[in-house]
Amino acid sequence: MSDNLIKSVEELIKTSKKGGVQRLNYALNLLQQEGRPLFSSGQDIPLIQSEVFEKASDGSRKKIVIIQATGEQERILKIIDDFIDEFEIHSLPYSVSVKNYLIFLLIVLKILRKLKPNYQRSLYAAHTLSRVNQMLTKYPVDYQRRTTRDPSGLLFVVTQLVIEAGCGLKFPYKLDETMSQQFVPLVTKYCMNSENPLQEIILDITEMPKFRLPIIIDQSYKDVITKIFGHCLPKIPVKVRIDRTTKLLEKIILENNDSTALTYYNTLKLFFEKDNDVRVHLSKVAKKEIAKTRHRKFVKGIIEELASL
Repeated sequence: MSDNLIKSVEELIKTSKKGGVQRLNYALNLLQQEGRPLFSSGQDIPLIQSEVFEKASDGSRKKIVIIQATGEQERILKIIDDFIDEFEIHSLPYSVSVKNYLIFLLIVLKILRKLKPNYQRSLYAAHTLSRVNQMLTKYPVDYQRRTTRDPSGLLFVVTQLVIEAGCGLKFPYKLDETMSQQFVPLVTKYCMNSENPLQEIILDITEMPKFRLPIIIDQSYKDVITKIFGHCLPKIPVKVRIDRTTKLLEKIILENNDSTALTYYNTLKLFFEKDNDVRVHLSKVAKKEIAKTRHRKFVKGIIEELASL
């Protein structure tokens, strides 16, 4: 980890107003404790920030590093740019784990939220996602362990950046396909282990620690996660898709609560909207089971719709 970046954040903390210090302190701790493994290749990291030379007392020239921008907002943006560059050049060639991407994006998000919530902040959130998308094209996430903690944390941070990017712009930020595709293993695991995988993902992210970010999971989060979930579904193994949609259909047929049945149906709809294999399968099963719902008007309407796919 470049000591220059840590010193830059330390200097920013010294000149920050009280309200923003806590966020920056957390980012600094991440840089000092978790950030160093991101750059553990053993190579000397060249200085990225501006370099000048100062004449020492013995007549020799001493190199020092400065941040040329004087305004706090400009300094924050430069810190973010430098960190993104360092991560791409000096970390990714050596490790592309979920945790590395999570730590990196969390540090960027923590520093980014020190900016005023305006067009510039949204633009830099979008810029960060764009840069990460380019990184993922060359260095896709490596799921080394069957765990959901770090992937869920990564999904949370990416979702927050998507929301940040859309806040100051005139239109919602559209997440690139490459970024969404990194969550296929996570969605696959939920589809294999959960009765209602979409609701389970949203619930887990709602209840998970938020890395000291004062964030409440509202409808905007659910909308972004639903889009990512829907994008991943056609890419998970067909056997998993068929098995999960069959079980969701069974839950709908047996469900007496219309609201709960609708929740199951909304998830089921994400499966079959862009998947002909699932549509054909659901249609066949629904035609066989439609008689079981004749006394429940709402559920019967759902099954009739599925039978006509």
